[in-house]
Amino acid sequence: MGNDLLSACVFCAGMLLGLELPPPPGYHVEASFSYATSARRYETPDGRNDVSDVTPKFALVGFGGSRPPGEGMGGGTPEAEWRVRVGLGTSHDEQEQTPFAISNTNATGTGRFENFAIVLRHPFSPRDSVEAGWNRRHHSSTDLVDIGQERYVLSEERVLSAERIDVGLGWRHRWKGFEAAMSARYVRPDSSNAAAGAFQITEGHLWGGALDARARLGRWTLSAGAERSTGTLSVHEESQPAFVGHDFGSTATLEAYRLGVGYAVGKRDFFLQATYDRSRLPFVSFAVLGSEIAAFESGYHPESRSRVLLWDLTARHEFAPGFRFKLMLRNSRGSETLGLTDPTGVLPAKELDIRRSGVFGSGLSRALGAPEVTLGFGAELSLPIGR
Repeated sequence: MGNDLLSACVFCAGMLLGLELPPPPGYHVEASFSYATSARRYETPDGRNDVSDVTPKFALVGFGGSRPPGEGMGGGTPEAEWRVRVGLGTSHDEQEQTPFAISNTNATGTGRFENFAIVLRHPFSPRDSVEAGWNRRHHSSTDLVDIGQERYVLSEERVLSAERIDVGLGWRHRWKGFEAAMSARYVRPDSSNAAAGAFQITEGHLWGGALDARARLGRWTLSAGAERSTGTLSVHEESQPAFVGHDFGSTATLEAYRLGVGYAVGKRDFFLQATYDRSRLPFVSFAVLGSEIAAFESGYHPESRSRVLLWDLTARHEFAPGFRFKLMLRNSRGSETLGLTDPTGVLPAKELDIRRSGVFGSGLSRALGAPEVTLGFGAELSLPIGR
């Protein structure tokens, strides 16, 4: 439960249990702020660059308590812990096709993120703890869309909603300098995309599990983790001109694989983690492209297959007893294949090759796609407690 609450990526895997720097021992409160961006980019057949991005600014507050394990036991996660975090942010949404032409589709709007995370960890022995986590990330926005007209001409209003809820229940066992955990996972990805020319809503349940392990070698900490959830989501779609409803089930999969390394020296802690995140989802409701607006209003059904590599770096320094400053950085880049099919069988199937990249840079770097970034900073105040 770290950088994921301050990131723009809604459907990326969350840091649910034991996958970040451990909290300070004792009771603690924290406050963090971040700037983030996420974008999708497609080159149209006529050479235009179709880009859509979401840029949130977050404020996060949290509080909790933790107790470290016995001397030398485990890999760094607390023996006992409870923690609550809430991350709220406003966002700006923008989609454009460049260079500009009258046939282009453009959109702009505002939205909000409402994220929270809860973790509970209870020891049954010096070596064993049961743990539970609940993580929710939600984004909703209202966009004004201009389809095939001059700029600043309203064609329709669009309401987007994207949400991922993760619940985990697991067991963690500790040895000297090492720990391993396994957990069952429930994931609920929901989405809706409602406009004058098309309407899509998707909801359902995914089930799976996760494994993770941590080893502590002096000042170094090594970690690895994997999770996967799959299931069937219910899909309802309508489009102009007749708005005939189509209801069907579609397979969805969310999975992630992580490697991390931490280093502690004096009053400083560092943790770097790489995550390969892969998903298959039967909807698009986040950073929607102009090409997708046209496809959905023509009657196409989407299936998104994305592959994203994320790098998370957290650095923490204790300036005074009980007061720590924290810097958080996330960098990600990836690709997405969007399959488009017609439920009625009239339109031919096609695919869009989409880059998952940020909005920064110019010239060649912007054409290739700059990384998506999250930059955050925060402070932790803690009060030690006895065992």
